[in-house]
Amino acid sequence: MTTNKRDIQTEAELRPSASRAAEQTEGRRWVLRGAGAALLVAGWGIVSFVGAPLVTAIVFGLLGAYAYVAAAASRRTSVDDEKRLRMDLLVHNIELERLASRDDLTQLYNRRYFLKRLDRELQNARGCGRPVSVLFIDIDGMRDINAKHGQRAGDEVLTEFGRFLLAETRASDLPARIDGDCFAVILPETADDGAEIMVERLTTALRGKAMFQEGTTTIEISVSLGAAGYPWSSQTLDEILREAEVATAANRRVKDMSLRIDADNAVPAIFRKAADNEEAL
Repeated sequence: MTTNKRDIQTEAELRPSASRAAEQTEGRRWVLRGAGAALLVAGWGIVSFVGAPLVTAIVFGLLGAYAYVAAAASRRTSVDDEKRLRMDLLVHNIELERLASRDDLTQLYNRRYFLKRLDRELQNARGCGRPVSVLFIDIDGMRDINAKHGQRAGDEVLTEFGRFLLAETRASDLPARIDGDCFAVILPETADDGAEIMVERLTTALRGKAMFQEGTTTIEISVSLGAAGYPWSSQTLDEILREAEVATAANRRVKDMSLRIDADNAVPAIFRKAADNEEAL
């Protein structure tokens, strides 16, 4: 299933066409009204001043033909109005759904939609016998960034990291902001080796990438990641989430203990293994 990177049309994009359709419909109505008034006046004048039976028959025939055309046009106009109202309602509902499922700051999906989608992907994985993986990502030191550079810089870091996830994940993946400086990515049809590849891809792409630049201030970040999935680590949604959180916490402890060692060695290849060896560490 593919949803991120392919957003539906928003209300702002569809509203101009609906407005143009309404103007055209109202214009047709005024044309019909004007033609009807002109025919009625002309018919009354002809019948009043001429009075010939043949002329009267022709006039009433024209008025009858106009009444038929006007009725048909009115019917089409009513159908067009109904279609336009339905389209406006559809666009409005789509926009409301989009707003309800998105994080205000990063425009990634929010926690509520993430959990709903993960449950659906897990059901599909069970039914089709396919794997699904989840990455949990914590940005290290966000509190220090906010304290040193201000809330605006911190928000820009979060926003830029959201763009980074959209750029580095696949079209079939679903990145989300689930809380504060915590992000997650659903990886459909991805087993543990695929999750490991994605971890390496993200950590490699993140090295040396500035998340905020203003004047002489440049902010780069590091992250702690954890991976879990079905069926290679867990069987239920709650177990997958717990495994991913534990793996992320274990990775953070590994990084803290190694205390800023060389970045190439700071991140384990697959963080579930770090979680399994947590007590030994």
